[in-house]
Amino acid sequence: MPQRPLPAFLSLGSTLLVALLIGGCAAVPSDNAHPSAPAPSAEAINPASPQPASSAPATPEVPAEFSLMVTGDVLLHPQLLDEAKQAAGTESGNGEDYDFGPLLAGLVPYVQDADAALCNLETPIGEPPYSGYPRFTVPEAILGELEAIGYDGCTTATNHTVDAGTAGVERTLDALEANELFATGSYRTEKESKKPSILDVEDVKLGVVTSTYSLNGLPEAADWQVDTGVDAKELIARGKATRKAGAEIVVAAVHDGAEYSTEPTASQKRLGRELAESGVFDFIYMHHTHSVLPIEKHKGTWIVYGLGNSVAKHATPTILNREGISVKATFTQEEPGEWDVSELSWVPHQLSKEPVAWCQVFDPAGCIPEAEAKASLKRTMATVDAYGAFADGLQEWTLD
Repeated sequence: MPQRPLPAFLSLGSTLLVALLIGGCAAVPSDNAHPSAPAPSAEAINPASPQPASSAPATPEVPAEFSLMVTGDVLLHPQLLDEAKQAAGTESGNGEDYDFGPLLAGLVPYVQDADAALCNLETPIGEPPYSGYPRFTVPEAILGELEAIGYDGCTTATNHTVDAGTAGVERTLDALEANELFATGSYRTEKESKKPSILDVEDVKLGVVTSTYSLNGLPEAADWQVDTGVDAKELIARGKATRKAGAEIVVAAVHDGAEYSTEPTASQKRLGRELAESGVFDFIYMHHTHSVLPIEKHKGTWIVYGLGNSVAKHATPTILNREGISVKATFTQEEPGEWDVSELSWVPHQLSKEPVAWCQVFDPAGCIPEAEAKASLKRTMATVDAYGAFADGLQEWTLD
């Protein structure tokens, strides 16, 4: 499997971390809604006739594997912008250079360890001066650095999607496209909104169905601009359409839940289980609560009810919004075109206080105090396992 390109912006400390990277594969959005034609089978080739050296390689043997990393909210509060400017050496001037490398460095080996990685971009890309809560705008620089460490795309359906109106929606999608990142959840045109969202990763077609529970009371320019509403029937119908359009694996990414909670709401749990029982989705995950929620295997399908924040710096003083998890779903193709999650692995993290950095807590290695890491790990494990995830096969994400 080819090595992902290494980010040029990482600091010396981050470079030492990058030495541990695991190879991954690049991915590009698919414009082809139909599966590729199958290669000739081995039986169709006459074994008595020598084949020329330039003949096409045989079809790969099954089972084949494909891994997807999903992470929680990328939520750039003003302190994170200030720290990124300081890291770039522009904090005392009027320059607009940002260095998010120190913030993201801990994520690098995990992003590199998956075939594809998706973030949740909580807020719209804006223009200076940028703004924080309640209506965010953030610099485009974050996208270049997410792409540089190996992310393949981001979902964009959140309660902050239209914080900067239609201009913000369009600017965000243009910026994602300019940084060669797949995006789904918000749209520039009605035609764009009706096209199933499929990411082509090394000839595996991954369909992503998104939605958000709310837009914080702000209006959409049109009802197609953002995937809104957490209605199971609508999501299932969209999942079926995505499968029909050529997706081999279909996942649901839902922005829903009660903030700073440690368990899903009754409606959130009902939604996750209904999506799982439909048989349409191969994997279901959620974000929004800024806190970790349980993981459940329901009727054979994994549901992650809340990833927590990936990176953020809330004013609300609770440890819950400094914690999060990243999850890797490994899909195995037991039969041609039939993929199932054969392994689900997870890594918990805590965000250090100042400067803020992503710090995994299995082995913090000085990123945060050991006592804090142990307490965070104990707390997060209890939440994640509330519905018996470990007994059902959830694994610790370890790096080779």
